[in-house]
Amino acid sequence: MASKATIVLNENIGRRLLNVRETARYLGLEIDTVYKKARLRELPCVKVGRALRFDIRALERLVEQNAIETID
Repeated sequence: MASKATIVLNENIGRRLLNVRETARYLGLEIDTVYKKARLRELPCVKVGRALRFDIRALERLVEQNAIETID
């Protein structure tokens, strides 16, 4: 549920890009894992100068595309 709060907060202040720490928290991953997945191009990211930023909308799509359907 904390992830949803992060999304709402970011939309309210007009932020579309998350830093590595925010992305790790949103996805429930370790910071090192986010760096590794970005390096392996498993997570979509943008370089802003030397910093990595992650588009919240792209992360949402990634989560939706990788969701496993439940069996009824």
